[in-house]
Amino acid sequence: MKRLLMIAVALLAAGLLARYAQPAIVAAQVGSQAPTPAVISAEEEYVSSLPDYGPAPELSNEVWLNTAQPLPLSSLGGKVVLLEMWTFGCYNCVNTLPYVRAWHDTYAEQGLVIIGNHYPEFDYEADIDNVRDALVRLDIRYPVAQDNDRRTWEAYANRYWPVIYLIDKRGHLRYQHIGEGAYTITEANIQDLLRESYTPPAEATPDAPVQSVSATTDVNVRAGAGVDHPAIGMIHPDEAYLVRGEAGGWYRINYSGQEGYVSAEFVTVSQTITQ
Repeated sequence: MKRLLMIAVALLAAGLLARYAQPAIVAAQVGSQAPTPAVISAEEEYVSSLPDYGPAPELSNEVWLNTAQPLPLSSLGGKVVLLEMWTFGCYNCVNTLPYVRAWHDTYAEQGLVIIGNHYPEFDYEADIDNVRDALVRLDIRYPVAQDNDRRTWEAYANRYWPVIYLIDKRGHLRYQHIGEGAYTITEANIQDLLRESYTPPAEATPDAPVQSVSATTDVNVRAGAGVDHPAIGMIHPDEAYLVRGEAGGWYRINYSGQEGYVSAEFVTVSQTITQ
């Protein structure tokens, strides 16, 4: 019993009794100091030595916060994407945020796109108003995709929180880190992937555009297509919702896990081109 207690304490100190423990595809658990900003310059024909695990699974999330348009990977050619699996109630996830915010501030203008994939563990984390409040409280300014139906979570065969993935300019998965730590090596790999050269596909055929709605002011979401139906919530500026259908001047969307309708009179429809 004493030996088991000693092992448990050691694991807890290492941060391994938290919400993560899945097989890693890469990423040595090294480095924990705060990241050091660096200037990245493109190098012709540069190729990173990081392993290439092939095309990353697409992001099919229907609800996006902190962005007026959805961000499927197929629309982000030429960008390096940091995708973090997280939930705001996870202590270990919150501990990663100062580093992720710093990377957003340092590298966004150099081509880094950070996306937080918010998959809840508990019911209160699935409530969109609670997620909105958490983004303000935690000072998260980069896009966050709500993943209540766990589509993206399962597409990446994810099991625990937090996990960081790096996806290169061609949309290929190049790096994964599970849990806290490894901030220095993660930042070094961000820099390395930003240095890679990128040539757009010569004959890329665009897929059907992704249609979404956003608003410039708060707009009621109703339980049915018409003002006679009760309001079930609101969409706010700088949010995007994929369109599921249209009926009589009303767009049907997924609102925090339930069917919702917004009036075409008060929203803007956008087409996100993918390829």
